[in-house]
Amino acid sequence: MIYKFTTIKELEKIGEHIPIHPYNVIYKILAMLEYEYGADRDEICESDGGMVVYADSQSELDEAIKQLHFDKKPPELVDDIGGYLNALYLRHNEYGVNFIAPRESHSKNIFGKWGIKYDT
Repeated sequence: MIYKFTTIKELEKIGEHIPIHPYNVIYKILAMLEYEYGADRDEICESDGGMVVYADSQSELDEAIKQLHFDKKPPELVDDIGGYLNALYLRHNEYGVNFIAPRESHSKNIFGKWGIKYDT
């Protein structure tokens, strides 16, 4: 399943479907975005800020990246957050999307396609 969040309120509505560790990371990202850009942002890039996309699997993560038209460029940041992958893409200077999915679902190829060397 793929979940998209722009606010903490959205996360809290369906957060029980997300494991606690990525939930906490998503919460922190959204709290920062709300503090900096407000809680009334939209997800279609008309306002500054960003959103977080959580996917349950590698194939769902790839599909979400493709649907949001980020598949033609590498992420700005890839981070391993306790068994989960967090890939940050920037649409422009003031709008970013964090894509989060379980790391164990990612083959080494996911890092290689972005030109990243990652020891497992």
